[in-house]
Amino acid sequence: MKLTPSAESLAADARAAVIRFELPGAGLGLFTARTWGNLSTIRGDGHERGRSERERLCDELDLRWLCASRQVHGAIVQRVRSQGGSGGQAAEIDADGHATALRGLGMMVLVADCLPVLLGSGNAVAALHVGWRGLADGVLEEGVRALGELGQGAEITAVIGPGAGICCYEVGEEVHAALGNRSEIGQYRAGSRIDLKAISRDRLLRAGVHEVSDVELCTICDERFFSHRREGARAGRQAGVAWLS
Repeated sequence: MKLTPSAESLAADARAAVIRFELPGAGLGLFTARTWGNLSTIRGDGHERGRSERERLCDELDLRWLCASRQVHGAIVQRVRSQGGSGGQAAEIDADGHATALRGLGMMVLVADCLPVLLGSGNAVAALHVGWRGLADGVLEEGVRALGELGQGAEITAVIGPGAGICCYEVGEEVHAALGNRSEIGQYRAGSRIDLKAISRDRLLRAGVHEVSDVELCTICDERFFSHRREGARAGRQAGVAWLS
């Protein structure tokens, strides 16, 4: 899969606000960077402008609705079968992913070190918010199941967006224990650091995803992205969005 712009071209252009790419069929996706603005309406500096930033993104992408929800670091993936809102209006539910086969609706997740993972098949797309708790609870597998239901069995492609990299993501033993025993995840460890992206890639492939791409950008050490690890409560949120054109 070709990412446009690629991680390399984003690295060369510090002003770039989004990474855009194509998903299978009519699917499209993007990841925003700090220069787009804080898309959260409740967290980080400038969150009071979050709704207007969502509306601007919705207009930019020519979408009727950006479907987002209260993210709780779980494994619930909402199947969006009707338009439940408009513009940047959030759904009043707890979910860490959204999937749809409807055109003109953007499936959106917000992150600031957790991984935004976008899925696409022939006629369906999904966006997943993947932190270590959701990863341990099976949010990736649930996202693949949701797309299988909506995409009528077509091959699934996944893209892992900017998030905490093994270069910076130090965790305690409770995280290693939650993701598997020491022998199972040893290949994903570097001392106290862990590679969420590699674990996610392997779990996606085991769940039946045909192809997995990674933009290979770490939010903790790359200041073009919001990072809760680096900025604490001041950190805004960037987005991963998938939609059908």
